[in-house]
Amino acid sequence: MSRSKHQLDIEMVKAIKRGDQAAFERFFVLMRKKVYYFVFSYAKSEYVADEIVQEVFIRIWQKRDKIKPATFHTLIFIMARNLTFNHLRDTMRREVAKEELWNGITEQYDQIETQLFYKEYCKVIAGIVDKLPQQKKKIYRLSRQEGRSNAEIAEMLGITPKTVKNHLWKIMEAIKAGVRPFTEGSLLLILSFLLS
Repeated sequence: MSRSKHQLDIEMVKAIKRGDQAAFERFFVLMRKKVYYFVFSYAKSEYVADEIVQEVFIRIWQKRDKIKPATFHTLIFIMARNLTFNHLRDTMRREVAKEELWNGITEQYDQIETQLFYKEYCKVIAGIVDKLPQQKKKIYRLSRQEGRSNAEIAEMLGITPKTVKNHLWKIMEAIKAGVRPFTEGSLLLILSFLLS
């Protein structure tokens, strides 16, 4: 009669280890949703969950020759958990760094005025970004709002990292030029740092 599900899974894993793409595709279809919901339970973001699921399966395929069939299922979820925690930690660090910088600024200015200043300049910057061409707008949001590297953005948009860097430089120049009339001296420097 038919073998158990566990045995079939072991055979599938062994086939993946040998580089069998069809087996890998079947395994992806079987496991994608489980890994997605596992990641989503931590990240609470559909976008992040999708990205991490892709990263997990890319890494599995790249390191397939090192797979140990007996611990393969556990490995997948450990890898998903680690990638998720790394993402959450990096996001937190970026937010904490910005918050610490802003807290330092508020020591020099009255708190209420500072909050109004920050909100006002966020609106100004958002207005400038909204007027950017679609490609530049997308690059800005991927870089500054999602924290993507130039290489990641380049791969996502099908352009070179150098092109991404050039776009970001032009975007930052446009933003600095747009906020210059509203800023004085050190405030422009602070704003430039917040944008970086």
